[in-house]
Amino acid sequence: MSFRCSITVNRLFAVVAFASAALFASSHSLVRAQGTAPAAEGGTVVTDATEPVVVVTLGSVNKLMQDINYLTGVVGQPQYGGIFQMMAGTFTQGVDLNQPIGIIVPLVNGTPEPIALLPTADVRTVLKRLEAQTGPADELDDGTLVIAVGANTVYIRQVGTWAAIARNRDLLSLAPTDPASLFEGMGNDYDIAIRLRMQLVPTETRNMLVAQLRQGFEQAISKQDQADAEGTKAMAESSIKQIEQLIQDTDELKIGWNIDQAGKQLMFEGSFTAVAGSELAAMYGGQQAIPSQFASVIRDDAAAYYHTAMSIGPQAVEQVSASLENATGAIRAALDQSDDLSDAQRDDVEALVQRIIDLASRSVKEGKADVGALLLANQNDFQFVFGGFVADGNEAAQIVKDLAAKIQNEPKAPKFSFDVSTYKGVTMHVIEADVPQGEDELQKMFGPKLRVHVGTGAKSVFVAVGKDSESLMKNLIDSGTSDQGGVRPVGQFRVQLLPILQYAQSIETNEVIAAMIDTLSRASDGGDVMVVQKSIVNGQESRMLVSEGVLQAVGAAVRQVQQQKMQNNGNF
Repeated sequence: MSFRCSITVNRLFAVVAFASAALFASSHSLVRAQGTAPAAEGGTVVTDATEPVVVVTLGSVNKLMQDINYLTGVVGQPQYGGIFQMMAGTFTQGVDLNQPIGIIVPLVNGTPEPIALLPTADVRTVLKRLEAQTGPADELDDGTLVIAVGANTVYIRQVGTWAAIARNRDLLSLAPTDPASLFEGMGNDYDIAIRLRMQLVPTETRNMLVAQLRQGFEQAISKQDQADAEGTKAMAESSIKQIEQLIQDTDELKIGWNIDQAGKQLMFEGSFTAVAGSELAAMYGGQQAIPSQFASVIRDDAAAYYHTAMSIGPQAVEQVSASLENATGAIRAALDQSDDLSDAQRDDVEALVQRIIDLASRSVKEGKADVGALLLANQNDFQFVFGGFVADGNEAAQIVKDLAAKIQNEPKAPKFSFDVSTYKGVTMHVIEADVPQGEDELQKMFGPKLRVHVGTGAKSVFVAVGKDSESLMKNLIDSGTSDQGGVRPVGQFRVQLLPILQYAQSIETNEVIAAMIDTLSRASDGGDVMVVQKSIVNGQESRMLVSEGVLQAVGAAVRQVQQQKMQNNGNF
């Protein structure tokens, strides 16, 4: 449950992106099946058109040139920025270099029809520069210009200070005189931005898309062995229902990518909203930040941390519980097909899995998720600690105790020491395992024995690994009652590359890692990647920031690899 937030958003973006592509394909099929009245010249008669379902924008030519020059310079490949600038200068004469470029996609007679919008007050000048590739433009009686691009005919019309471009002449009448309102929150705010408005897609088309997805699932299942099919059918049905809900209840999805020179970072942003009043909107409305027992993992000196603390609404509880129940059936079916387990072992594993899933389900039904994980690292050692909310910490401990009893006579089984001590209501346990001789890297990391510290409270579980990690776990326990919540993302994740690379280099030297460390040691930051998820009205907003240090480190790694290849080729 701790990763519910991030998993849901990632799946949303993937599903809606797939839905868009499938929508276009299915819409074309629908139109071909129904037939379309031909226009007198240049394409299709527009009898029915929606507002743009999809809007795509590119930043202005000046913005793109500046940002690409910055990016290629940071990664140590400035020549590519120069090539882009030269090409842009060659083909953009007559274009307003400070206005964004856009593509809008309305549904016309049921099918998506892209219309490009180029910022220029004189499109003839632009076309003149392209004559070597397209030939001279022809002009129709209404002033529409026509060029050939390969085997395709393209129609162009001047509309105010913009040029509209489409594959059908009559589509040009749908182009706005001033697209500024369509580009709101996009345009020069990003280098690339995409917005999808699902509710503008007719209900019949969305239903057809769902039917196609269901048919694809059923065909995939029918090709499996009967036993496997039975095990996955329930999970597939649950997935189809969730995808159907996304397609039917999604209101708007926006994704943007920007090179932020002022902030010295790359920025990826995405926002998702559901239709107000829908079950999906209620599900996301139930996800709000709450006080956390594990918020102290959010530390500036962390090599990495992950934290989420949020409420879970009834709709999400029901959906997750159903998914867990379906997972139980799929796991049981997989175990039944295993030839590596005896009947007794299979029964033991099934019972253990069922207890874990039951505990997870009970935890979800408490209506909240609260998880924190922290990694500290330097050149010589590391510490990792994890803490999470569970409905019954005593049951979590008992599951591990029962597992230990089952495997105690197995060769190389780890040593379990339960109920070693108690710290502020948390019972401490230790798991020890011998690190095999010859595993030099593991020996350097853990020594001859791997020690895992486990703590179980009334409604919490803690795990710690690494040098003096038990002390770090106690610090996490100490801070458990100090958080007052307040304004905080529902989920956040951060990685700082420099300490992780320094630790990796102390375990085993590597020239590529050495080059990255040298670059990051001189950079303005330690190589940060930050992901933040926030709750918004009827949905969720996500942002990922990649610092300049990461880009410089990647550039250093690429140059080091190129240098090694040249040396190897020379030696050869």
